Amino acid sequence: MDPNTINKSAEFYSSAIGMVNAQIIGNSCTAINLEMLEKHGRFDSAIFLGLGDGHLLESIGPRFASITVVEGSDQLITQGRGRFGALRGLNLINAYFEAYEPQPGAMVSCILANHVLEHLDDPVSVMRRTRSWLRPDGIAIFTVPSSTSLHRRIGVQLGILRKNNDLSEQDIVVGHQRVYSLAQLQADILAAGYKIIETGGFNIKLVSQAQMLGWPESLHEAIYRVSRECSPEICSNLYAVCRRS
Repeated sequence: MDPNTINKSAEFYSSAIGMVNAQIIGNSCTAINLEMLEKHGRFDSAIFLGLGDGHLLESIGPRFASITVVEGSDQLITQGRGRFGALRGLNLINAYFEAYEPQPGAMVSCILANHVLEHLDDPVSVMRRTRSWLRPDGIAIFTVPSSTSLHRRIGVQLGILRKNNDLSEQDIVVGHQRVYSLAQLQADILAAGYKIIETGGFNIKLVSQAQMLGWPESLHEAIYRVSRECSPEICSNLYAVCRRS
């Protein structure tokens, strides 16, 4: 992605639909990351791939002793420095994931890559690079939008999409290059040299985010809780927890 595309994608977060997206994705990614970290990892040191709207950093950042956030948007980095400048152990880096290099020997206990793989020209290459940033006993958590979700299937039935994995207008606005089936996510992770210790799905959508304007927080939270009991194939998002192989 070029800088203009990255910043245009970043501007989406301040739009009305972007705020709905932030409410849904921000809260649910926080919940799934917390669940997986408490189950498989530890709150020690972390690299966050992407800042996004900052919700994840705000919610779980204080639990880490040190955090590096790598973000390609200079606009989001500027906003992040103003918003999170006082956060203990935080280092905000304006760089592409493909170019970022930690200090020699500075490995971390977890890598959190939430909704970034779908933006990348070569996600397998980036995931392969992240393995060298991770301690041998560390974990990496990847989340992506699902191509098999209920709302995409409904979109096909309505003629809005031709196929489940077609990119919607919103996908294009935010810079998505792909959406993932669970099989494709697993294949990319294994191709990058990780071993998978858990996969699953979270969130359920029946309608577009534009149609979800005004939904109360309690409804989004209830949908998330129900989604954790459902088959990943119908969820709107997928996750994978990995270790170095």
